[in-house]
Amino acid sequence: MKIKMSAENNQSVSLFRKLAIPFLLSGVLGLAIFYSSEANKVMGLAALQDAIIVVGYGLSIAEILVISVLLRRIIQYFILDRLISPALGTPTPRLLSQMVTVVIYTLAIAAVVSIVFKKDLTVFLATFGGASIVIGLALQTMIKDLFAGLTINLDRSVNIGDHIKLNSRSNSGNLEIIEGEVLEIHWRALQLIDSKGNIVLVPNNKIYDQIITNYSKPQTFYRIDIPIFLNVEVPIDQALRILKTAALEASPKFSPENAPVPFVRINQITLHGVEYFVHVYPTFASRDNARDLVQQNVLRYLNYAKLAPALEKVEEHAPATVINKMQHIANLLGAIDIFQDLFVPDLDLLANLAQLKSLSAGIVVAQGGEIANSLFLVIEGLLEPEDWRKKDTKNSVAKFIIGPGTLINATTLIAGGVCESTIRTKSSVLLYEISYSAIEQLFLQNPQSASYLSLRVAERLRSNFADNNAGYKQLGIESNVDELYEKVFKNLRRLYAHLRLVDITSDAG
Repeated sequence: MKIKMSAENNQSVSLFRKLAIPFLLSGVLGLAIFYSSEANKVMGLAALQDAIIVVGYGLSIAEILVISVLLRRIIQYFILDRLISPALGTPTPRLLSQMVTVVIYTLAIAAVVSIVFKKDLTVFLATFGGASIVIGLALQTMIKDLFAGLTINLDRSVNIGDHIKLNSRSNSGNLEIIEGEVLEIHWRALQLIDSKGNIVLVPNNKIYDQIITNYSKPQTFYRIDIPIFLNVEVPIDQALRILKTAALEASPKFSPENAPVPFVRINQITLHGVEYFVHVYPTFASRDNARDLVQQNVLRYLNYAKLAPALEKVEEHAPATVINKMQHIANLLGAIDIFQDLFVPDLDLLANLAQLKSLSAGIVVAQGGEIANSLFLVIEGLLEPEDWRKKDTKNSVAKFIIGPGTLINATTLIAGGVCESTIRTKSSVLLYEISYSAIEQLFLQNPQSASYLSLRVAERLRSNFADNNAGYKQLGIESNVDELYEKVFKNLRRLYAHLRLVDITSDAG
């Protein structure tokens, strides 16, 4: 900034020097000639009177121009910026400011002709009118652009900052689509910036020959439809649940707060499968990001459910959808940190004992402040935690969303204590419940599994404490992993006192 100001000052000094030196030289030479010759006698009083007249003209013209500048600034700052701009809801269009400037300076020229030079304005206007006709014939397109731009500003169909789409036919008959954000409406053209960062200029007189779609009105968001093809073998309820879960989880990243909730519907049944439409409401600027995030979630949740989008030759890929459900559940459990150390027979046992539950939206899965009797593996759908200590749960804001692959209540059940949050379904949910008795069967089959679970839970508690001091409230102490392991394992021995659990750490010692 300092370098820029210094450069501007140097330019001003240089300009002053360029004007001052010849001005002073001409004045000195003129005075020398005047006083060293008979010029003063020849010119004398007549020259002085002419000089006074010229100075009077100059002062009068300067006064009119100064008043014009003052009037233009008053109109700009007090009318256009403070009245017109708030009414339009956008910055003052440059075209409107330019037209005001042209009108004021035209009136100033007329005032100079009439007041200073005492000329009849009729002759001036006639001359100006004749010249205007000639200029108008020569510049028809530019004049059309001018008035088209003025119309755009006045009817407010398109404002600066709006995201629009223009559809038109080229001379060859092909449909041309231009999309972008309106940067400025000039007297000649409308200036857009497209999604690639290119500046696009559209002549004003061509705009009303096109179909205009304004994505910024009446709201700042608009609906986009994301097509997803699934095989006909996929149950409709499951497909709707997975797709809606994907949209709900991604929506807060691109939708305004006042946007509608995403929804899913069946569009058509084709030879390739069932076409579902996922409807979301992003802003125009985030539309590409919305498609990307939703489709990423769809692929992730379909893969988690051992499903895949329909391919063109469905019959060749249909066997891939036939899977062993119990084996799938065992694989999902084995991917969770708490169960990573369990052996395959142990995982198979939990998978067989897990009970499938389908819950609608608004159902409480875990009640805050109560002891956990089961843990839950989320397969499909979304859940959200609430602060059970607050009476007004509607206004409590969830810090995160619980999605597929999450294990609920595991730490609380194994480490002891009460649930820290009330967990409620946000959408329809499919989950597996692993009960207290199922854990008991696991310990009967493999007594060492209690140690594996205790160690993993201790590591999770320690990690949670490092992040946000969570998990230690129920233990009441800051500990390292070894101390936490002892406490967790001690809790399991208390819960399953009738079983003989094996502590692998003591055996190793």
